[in-house]
Order: sequence, then C-alpha cells, then structure tokens
Amino acid sequence: MDNIIAINNITLKYDNLTVFEDLILKVKKGSFTTILGANGSGKSTLVKLILGLVKGSNFIFVVGLPTLPENEKEIKKHIGVVFENPDKYFVNETVKDEIAFALENLRMNSDEIEKRVHQIANLLEIEDILENEPHSLNIQDKQLVSLASALINKPKLLLIDEGLNGLDSVMKEKVLKILTDLNKSDGLTILNVTDDIEDCLYGNEIILLNKGKAILHGTKEEVLENEKIFQEAGLDLPFIVTLSNKLKFYNLIDKTYFDVEKLVDDLWK
Repeated sequence: MDNIIAINNITLKYDNLTVFEDLILKVKKGSFTTILGANGSGKSTLVKLILGLVKGSNFIFVVGLPTLPENEKEIKKHIGVVFENPDKYFVNETVKDEIAFALENLRMNSDEIEKRVHQIANLLEIEDILENEPHSLNIQDKQLVSLASALINKPKLLLIDEGLNGLDSVMKEKVLKILTDLNKSDGLTILNVTDDIEDCLYGNEIILLNKGKAILHGTKEEVLENEKIFQEAGLDLPFIVTLSNKLKFYNLIDKTYFDVEKLVDDLWK
C-alpha cells in the first residue's frame, strides 16, 4: 500500500529544544490512523509539519508530493483539516456559504454545490443551521461545520487535529462511525491526532508518539497489546481493552474486544 504521508529521518528544533530527532513516520493511503500521545509528545508540531507550517531538516512527502514551495498549493487541494478551535478559520456569513466555499473556489457548478452542501449537512445533522452565522454557533456545531467544510470537496486526506474534542459523547460516536464508513466506502484516508485514547477504537492503525518519537506503529490489535509501553508514555489503554485484559486473566474470554456491546453479547451466550 502506498503511503499518503512519508517522513524519513526528520529533525526539527525550536531554539535549543529538539522536538523531533530522526523521526520516521508513515501513514498508509486508505488507512484510518489515530495518532496518540500525551502533552509534549510532539502531536501539535507533527500536524504543523504535515501542513507545511514548520520546516524540518528535510522535506516530507504528503499525498505523493514532496513538501517543496512549488507543490504547496497542489498538496493543500487534497487535504481537509479540522482544528480544535475552528472559529478563526471561518470566513463567510452563513454556514451554508462556509461549507460551499471550497467548491466555489474550484468554480464548480452552482447546482452541484447546492447538492453537495445539503448531502454533507444531512450526513452530519446540521441542515437546520445552514442559514446561521458560523461564529454564533456552539462549539459542537462549529466543529461539525468545520468537518463538513473539510469533507465537501472529497479530499484524499482528512486531518483531524483535536477537532472532535468539542463534541458530546453521543455525537462523537456518530461522527466517528460516519468517518469509518467514509474510510471504507470512499477510501478516504483519515489521520486523527488526539489525546483521547478512546478515539483509537474506531481506526485500523495507531501511532503512539512519545518525546518526539513514534514508539509504536501498527494495527489497532497489535498496538493495544502493549499496555506497559502506553503506561511509560503516560497513557492508559481504552476502557474496553483494559476490561478485556482483566477478563482474559480470569479465563472468562479469550480475546481482546474493541466494542462493549459485542463483549456483552458474547458473555451472555
């Protein structure tokens, strides 16, 4: 499988602080990858590196192109980004115009724009706020609008930088299931950079950062077997994985579960 992001031996320093030293990190095209790490692990700087906001000791590859100045515009065309604080990125007077903005810049037919806006608004359950002013919304709706804007032009890569933190638990579960479906049906590559350990249950790949190093990288099943390494990185395992480990210890189950309902169903059989 091709890599949609390839970072090879990148070193990045701020003043006298080394954030990354010989960082090697690859994100597979078509994967749903969760990047986890405690505060200070390098997650925020990694996002900036991918988006070209900071420069390391060498260029990296994003959507198949080296991050050189001449490729910046082309790379950005293929990335949708959802930030934790979307307020400062809103530029239009209504939610509808905000979501349509990327398509208008591509000079897409107005009928097609209208169709796509309503499709994505319906998917994310925000049709009732399309005429609202974006800055007037609560944080949950702002993040949903930001997500709609990031998805509207069908990017190759969706990069979520703590961009689901404002969602309540019910909506967050809905959104992560929607993203899982898009990953499977459309081949959308998703990179969810988060400090919420529970998020990784929805992806298929996990990268664990600690002190500027990718100390674990593999499938969800492989990575979540390493409880000791998670603890050393200052993180706990997701609740359902911790529970599975305890039940396995008492021979009540023989595998790790990633879904509470599935675990309950199997225990009751």
